[in-house]
Amino acid sequence: MRKNYMSTTRFVCLILFLFLMTNYGTEASDLKNHSPQFSWKVLGGVVNPEQWIYDGDIPVAMFEQRFIEQPGENLLFFNGTSKPPLLRHLKLTPNGQPIVEGVQLYWVLISRYVITDKLLDIDIEGEGTARLEVTFVTGDAHSTALSRRVLTLTYDTEKQSYVYDFQCFLDLKSPESYNDRTRGFEFTDPWLVGCPGPAVRFNGMWERRYQRFIYESDTGGINAIPINHFTTSHKGGITLKHDGLFTAVNEPDDNPAFQFVGDTADKSSISICWWGYDLHFNRTVTPDEMNNTILAHFRIFQCPENKVKTLENLAVMQPLKSDEWGGKKEYPVYERNSTFANGLALDGVYEGAVDPFPWKIAGDGAVWDKTSGRTDSNCLKISKTEPGVTTWETFQGDGEGYFTEPWTPCKGYRVSCYVKTESVSGGSSTLAVQYHIPNTTQIHPVYTARKLTGSNGWTKLELEVGSPPPDTGCLMIKLLQDGPGTTWFDDLEVELLQ
Repeated sequence: MRKNYMSTTRFVCLILFLFLMTNYGTEASDLKNHSPQFSWKVLGGVVNPEQWIYDGDIPVAMFEQRFIEQPGENLLFFNGTSKPPLLRHLKLTPNGQPIVEGVQLYWVLISRYVITDKLLDIDIEGEGTARLEVTFVTGDAHSTALSRRVLTLTYDTEKQSYVYDFQCFLDLKSPESYNDRTRGFEFTDPWLVGCPGPAVRFNGMWERRYQRFIYESDTGGINAIPINHFTTSHKGGITLKHDGLFTAVNEPDDNPAFQFVGDTADKSSISICWWGYDLHFNRTVTPDEMNNTILAHFRIFQCPENKVKTLENLAVMQPLKSDEWGGKKEYPVYERNSTFANGLALDGVYEGAVDPFPWKIAGDGAVWDKTSGRTDSNCLKISKTEPGVTTWETFQGDGEGYFTEPWTPCKGYRVSCYVKTESVSGGSSTLAVQYHIPNTTQIHPVYTARKLTGSNGWTKLELEVGSPPPDTGCLMIKLLQDGPGTTWFDDLEVELLQ
């Protein structure tokens, strides 16, 4: 009886294996032989219709131009454009899910002030064929520049991927407004699906994707960049070789590649936003170029699996500068319930489903103490002999602008922390919170819990704040000491009130 059972099990496993391999082979064959038929469709009637690019009956990408609410307008668009023209939800394969969340269809000449975001025309050619060409014509509010962006969409059977080819033309109507010096003009700022991951755990959170960026450098090497929320030298001054690739990797499939075409690589660079990992593509423009049409040319497609493996095997992470982040190589990460046991190296990637922000230090005497904790050995510590304020604070904090759940509904926060002090004088030690507005001077009040002076054993400090103001993006949390002495902080608890 045992023998028959084992034979039956092996037979079922064999059938399942053959079924999976047949389906995989069929799917791969379908992608290899796929013949697209592109079209531009308007969905939803005449009231706020959606405009989509389709391949047959497959939605491939959506054109969007809608008003952006806060904190998105501030965090993604620096309050420079309230109604940006975008290509959204880009699929890279016919049978895949959207991988690139958004691509800006305009130039930024002066951040916040001169942006070619006013849509003037859309021209579509090639409907019903395997080559769709869409031209987006935009201008700025001051009529100093005209942008003509030509998207040519095709399908590459070798890559088994859609290829989004963008030629970004820019004509300066008033070059005298800019030609006093060499300028940097941003020609797009794409961002990815699932990247960043959720900063904290919550019900219904999305799936985190990607752990590293890898790129083919103009110096001849292949460099790796860890995907984390530190502001480091890894994330700036990225230059590619001719037709070199910049990729997001460590997924079993759907690893997007960005390519600067031709001499665009010679004149362009990439910087990675520490907040949202969006990719700022910047074109250097000399005064001599400003009298003629300026061009930036890039492509987006799925990086072939064999190319991804080659890049991963050859990639090298460049060393960081010795003085970055105060010379410390690791910082604790923010968690809503924290004993400060978990941390992340500046050149590391956080393991697991979340993608947390680090704590940061303002002032002197702050250390991550791994011997004096209340619950376990870990805590945050400030110890100094000089006057003034030193703070452990979140970078930037907890809230919907920093990749947590939506603030609707949100009645506020309850925050608590255990604090121990020794000989604190001239000021006090406490827990504080402040609603934070990204990218600007802070105007909302700092709320503090009870202030401790002198020497105290572990004492629980707690405070509550009401609903977030509409212009804010997060709640910043501060653990501070004002004046000489020593303070330990442990067992932080942050509760979103709903």
